[in-house]
Amino acid sequence: MCLLIDREHLQSCIQEMAQRILDDFSPARNHSDAPVVVISMKSGFMFAADLLQALDQPWPVVFAWPRQDDVPMVMESEPLIQGRHVIVVDTLMDTGGSQERLHSWLMQHQAASVRFAILLHKTVSPTALVPVCYLGFEVPDVRLVGYGLDEDHTGRGLAAVHTWWQHT
Repeated sequence: MCLLIDREHLQSCIQEMAQRILDDFSPARNHSDAPVVVISMKSGFMFAADLLQALDQPWPVVFAWPRQDDVPMVMESEPLIQGRHVIVVDTLMDTGGSQERLHSWLMQHQAASVRFAILLHKTVSPTALVPVCYLGFEVPDVRLVGYGLDEDHTGRGLAAVHTWWQHT
């Protein structure tokens, strides 16, 4: 395993991303004006926790489990999403397929807008048609582990992003 992005760089990036989000969504006058944060599970949990702490806002949070060939399931979300701005938090975008399905599902359920906060974007498919408004790092198309990402259900708890690819 090789270190790709250390904890300090991750945290610095997340702080900057949180500030950009706060700049776009000035403090809501009331609860119904606040955006809804949708966390893409499973890999998004560590990034989402750090981003939510950096945002330090009482915004509603729901969880989504995108599936390979099915409509993504968003728990307890329909009443919250209708007419609201949505920020989807996900650690990794490679082909963008699951993000496209989730975006479509959210728009079908009448979200006012959908923006994606993606920590790591693999540069394998420039064809994803989702609005990535907040992007952390571009990464090579290699196997990644750590910071919520796993390899055969191990490595999610690592504090940094690692790769199996040897780079110089």
